[in-house]
Amino acid sequence: MPIGLTHLIYVLIEFLRIPFDVIRGIKRRSYVISFGVDAPKDVTWAVVSANKITLAGRPPITIDTEPDATRPGVFKGDVSYGDKRLAFAYRILDMRAGEAISLEIIEAESDPAYHYGSDYSCAIGVFGDANASSVTTTHDLTHERLATRVLMPISQVASAARIRRTARQLAGREVHASTDRVQAAIITGALTFASFFALFGPSVAAMLLGVILVHELGHVVAMRWAGIPVRGIYFVPFFGGVAVGDGVARTELQRGLVALMGPGFSLLPTALLIFASAQSGDETLDKLAFTSAALNGFNLLPIFPLDGGHIMQALLSRTGRETLRAFQAVTLFAGIVLAGWVGDLLLMALLGLVGPSTLKRSDPSTPRIPMLTRSDTVWLSVAYAASFMFYVLSVVRTW
Repeated sequence: MPIGLTHLIYVLIEFLRIPFDVIRGIKRRSYVISFGVDAPKDVTWAVVSANKITLAGRPPITIDTEPDATRPGVFKGDVSYGDKRLAFAYRILDMRAGEAISLEIIEAESDPAYHYGSDYSCAIGVFGDANASSVTTTHDLTHERLATRVLMPISQVASAARIRRTARQLAGREVHASTDRVQAAIITGALTFASFFALFGPSVAAMLLGVILVHELGHVVAMRWAGIPVRGIYFVPFFGGVAVGDGVARTELQRGLVALMGPGFSLLPTALLIFASAQSGDETLDKLAFTSAALNGFNLLPIFPLDGGHIMQALLSRTGRETLRAFQAVTLFAGIVLAGWVGDLLLMALLGLVGPSTLKRSDPSTPRIPMLTRSDTVWLSVAYAASFMFYVLSVVRTW
């Protein structure tokens, strides 16, 4: 089974376990994944055991730690990527050179970004020979926040991808990043098509997948305009899709534009479908136009993490953090009520999972990215309102 498919299934299973763990009060969790690496065992071991290394990816992540002379087995330093530099400290619990290493994160001396939970330890085993290798990683921790239950498996899979790519590069083996991205899109697209097929049948499944693809391409175009490297497009079974970038927006204008361009990129195709269906009377075209209008219009609702929520976050950037937090709380509650009313349990679960992290008070010392200017606020507001009204009228027209 392709590694991308294996890890997607792994993440989905972990997501499905979250509500059951919460209901049963289970906080201590163990996360285990294995993956193959197209590199010799000694090269892979050098990557996973290094205290100084730059891990491949966008952006590259550099780990720079030094042994603490006063505490045997303790390493302190930082992890940097882009313009961020985060404190990082860990203690080696056990190591069998060339085979396995276990360590624990020292929370008090590490940046809050690494506080996935208390008593956080990690074990890594490396197997293989001079041609290829495999890695098994195990993360054990006690969760204290709901958001970390979502972030932990995603972070684990992302780290696995960086280990694989870095080891391949050090071994002098070509890394086909674009091929990997296309393969991931095809695999996740096939799974998503199958999920929609089971729910709605083949024709509706094909329509949904096409509409989602055009929508995500809009985000990709905007990311490239903003200078944000694009990792790829990934489809999510039973839900939709997401365009993933290697980095974040550097200004609120970029945030708003990237969010708006998903539905914005679909404006012309939707209008052409409505025109074509009106001229031909073709029922299939009419259904496709309705599907495009409904999905893109729904995405523009001002609820985080929908596109409309990101746009509103950019528009409200001038009002202050507490005003934004209050707005997100109201719209999040409204979104959960709306999802329950229409019977969308997946959306209810998603909003419930992101709620705690969305409403968490931000650290006042954290620097904010540049806000919208007054003129930016005006044109983004007009573009947002016009796009939303277009989709509302389109839904009414094609209902």
